[in-house]
Amino acid sequence: MSVRTFFESLILFILSICVFWLIEKLFIEFIPLPEIFALIIILIVLNFFHSDFRLIIRRLINREYHFRISTTQAALETLNIKLNHAIRYHEVTKLLAETFTTIFEDNPHAFYILENDKYYLVHYAFLDEHKSLIKSDFKYDIIKNIPIETLKIPDLSQTSISAQIQKELLDSGLNTIFPFRGHSQIFALLLVDDSKINFKKDLLTQKLFEKIQKKAGLILENSALFVDLERKNFETKKLIEVSQKILSSLDTKQILDFILDSLQSIIQFDAASIFLMDEASNKLLNASSLGYDESIVKKLHLKVGEGSCGWVVKTKEIDVLDDVRGAKHYYEIRPETRSQISIPLIFDRHVLGVICLESDHLSYFDDNLVEILRLFAHLAAIAVHNARQFEIGMAKQALEHELINASTVQQRLLVHQFPSIENLKITALNIPSKIVSGDLYDVIKFNEYTAGIAIGDVSGKGAPAALMMTLILAGLRSQKKTFLTVCDIVYRLNNLLFESITPGKYATFFYSILLMDSNKLIYTNAGHNPPILVKDNGEIQKLSEGGIVLGFKKDYEYHQEEVEFHSGDTLIAYTDGVTEALNDLKEEFGEERLMELIKNNWQKPVFELKECIINAVSEYTNNSNPSDDITLIICKHN
Repeated sequence: MSVRTFFESLILFILSICVFWLIEKLFIEFIPLPEIFALIIILIVLNFFHSDFRLIIRRLINREYHFRISTTQAALETLNIKLNHAIRYHEVTKLLAETFTTIFEDNPHAFYILENDKYYLVHYAFLDEHKSLIKSDFKYDIIKNIPIETLKIPDLSQTSISAQIQKELLDSGLNTIFPFRGHSQIFALLLVDDSKINFKKDLLTQKLFEKIQKKAGLILENSALFVDLERKNFETKKLIEVSQKILSSLDTKQILDFILDSLQSIIQFDAASIFLMDEASNKLLNASSLGYDESIVKKLHLKVGEGSCGWVVKTKEIDVLDDVRGAKHYYEIRPETRSQISIPLIFDRHVLGVICLESDHLSYFDDNLVEILRLFAHLAAIAVHNARQFEIGMAKQALEHELINASTVQQRLLVHQFPSIENLKITALNIPSKIVSGDLYDVIKFNEYTAGIAIGDVSGKGAPAALMMTLILAGLRSQKKTFLTVCDIVYRLNNLLFESITPGKYATFFYSILLMDSNKLIYTNAGHNPPILVKDNGEIQKLSEGGIVLGFKKDYEYHQEEVEFHSGDTLIAYTDGVTEALNDLKEEFGEERLMELIKNNWQKPVFELKECIINAVSEYTNNSNPSDDITLIICKHN
């Protein structure tokens, strides 16, 4: 027994005698009952209030302990109040970080927040600066077996954190995890040395801390959604700026520098370089860079197949290295680098160069960043091609050729190899009326039973419409892992266009999710031609519920509709290029003719039904060039 425990017990004993004496006096003088009742009462009092008495005594004996508990309680109460008024994501994280520093004093701790599919380190204190693994990102599945209502994980072996990282965490005193719950997932993790927490034996403070855990996780997740929307808008604006730069300048160095600067404002990489292929030497030469020692990178000449950049020239595929230390094809320039991505600049099936980004964090380049970089690489490829054409004295011809090849680039953005979804057959077709198209479609696979189906038509023609089409596709695909409802995704796309395009421009759009395991179709229609749902008995239903066109009104609330989608049902979605196709007499093909065609052919396989519609339109227009873009997507519950 410790000295402190001995004194606590002694004082508690003396207090018991005093209480017993008072109760005995009460019974003897006022209520003539046997003394045994006084003893029973004192035992009951001690049984129910023993811990409270001991807590009071402990605070009287250990004034330092009481001061620490009071300080912790005050900090948590202040945080609790401020969280009620905090809206911005960075404001919430700052409040949490400041409070952790106060309540844990010199106790090592680290705080991670979920973004996409990883937990990123946003705050830490009293950790060894050389412990690189602690500062690494954790994949979401490290706690996939932990119930969402869990408030404390006392043993790291309950998680799927690697043994190497577990050892480094334990060596640093981080032996316990406190999860912060969001709406449907654990949104943040606090790692700390549980044995040094000064309030863990104080019931009131512990309950207050648990209250903060439950509240802060929800507030963090809500505020992160606003940050995500702002970031998407910012990314879109940067894409537009780069597109305008490409159209206004043919100076290769100037454009590539601008692309890297734009990327750095979106992606917090630690170093980046754009290499261009030199056909004469068959080597990659540096054209623009950030974060490297200029004296080294300017002299760097990579052969095809050498390093990650040389590797993507050879394979024409994106190369993502989550940990460069174990990569076979990695050429070290910076010793601090831990992860790297290399993306080929492909134009007309030729590799013109490579964009290479490096980070000091492990596994930094996730699917979302890859998608953003892919779009920038397409723009960079067009820029390099245009500039090279200008350099050989073909400025006017280069612009025309750029549009032709931009159509090829644009077509690559559309899905041609459709994902495999259980019991679902899909086909689609896009025929531009100009060199580039303002129509779009997309098929997104969420899992083997769930697919997202989208089709849209941008106002206007040519390059501006094609840029808007690209922006909508980028915005849609960036929402792939957000698990939002159909109407929420369309709501975000609407605000994205409203903030990014000039007044008067808009796009019609239809988006649906097919749930094959529950035979349901959930959709919202933003002013698009109503897709046709043909039931297995031949009954036809038009899917028109939703709202106005995209980009017309900010914060417009769309609504979604749910319909049955059973075996034998067929969904046909199209753009107005089908129904507004003109014959020699300037008469439209029309919706009635399309409906009649579908009634007579809907039972055919999706590929044959597509050919029936396209052939009918072609014959009606006497095989002339379409006056508007034609897009068609057909899905059949097999």
